[in-house]
Amino acid sequence: MTAIQRHVPSTPQEVSVRPASIATVLMLALLAACASSGPRQFGQYTTLSPKVAAAPNERAPLHVNVEVAQASNVAVFLVTPGRGTLLLFPDDSAASSRVDAGSHQLATSLARRVARGDSGVLRRPSDVGGLPSRGRGGRPGGGIADTSMIGRNGFGMRSFLLVYATDQPLSYTALNDRVAALTIPAEDTEALNTVTKLIRDTTRGGAWAAFATEYAP
Repeated sequence: MTAIQRHVPSTPQEVSVRPASIATVLMLALLAACASSGPRQFGQYTTLSPKVAAAPNERAPLHVNVEVAQASNVAVFLVTPGRGTLLLFPDDSAASSRVDAGSHQLATSLARRVARGDSGVLRRPSDVGGLPSRGRGGRPGGGIADTSMIGRNGFGMRSFLLVYATDQPLSYTALNDRVAALTIPAEDTEALNTVTKLIRDTTRGGAWAAFATEYAP
């Protein structure tokens, strides 16, 4: 005769542990997500302490609010992982990148374009699609601002404002050609690390720090 196997229910201890374990996993996942979406700091941050934020009530980053703990040369980029970067400040080859200690509102290269009559900058991100514009030599970006990379677009991508501060001179041409001209990794941390490294490679060393925060127009 075949033996009849009976299912033995889980003990009360087992039943009570499982929900707690699931809750713990969910909590850890939530904390990890919050940490990854928060501001990022790089370099000798306690020395220069740069910060950047978008000016309120603007559909595109025409102005950015920048703060530094001491006089520094600064560069501000709009970084879209998987796509590329826009050099927002300095906004022109003739502009100085030097700012005094304290808070400043800086006009960006997009504000300069609007002043010249380029209303396409103000289109909503969802209205713009496609690949980054091609610059000199067919390179992605090529120093030309691509408004399809502003904020969350139709492909669900997100962007970050990144400010880089240093005690060394910054070259507009080098920033435009050697940072804004390149496609960057799709993962957020890798993308931001890549951009900070590319900026560092345009300088002669010295003290530096960077700060990045998600841009949500």
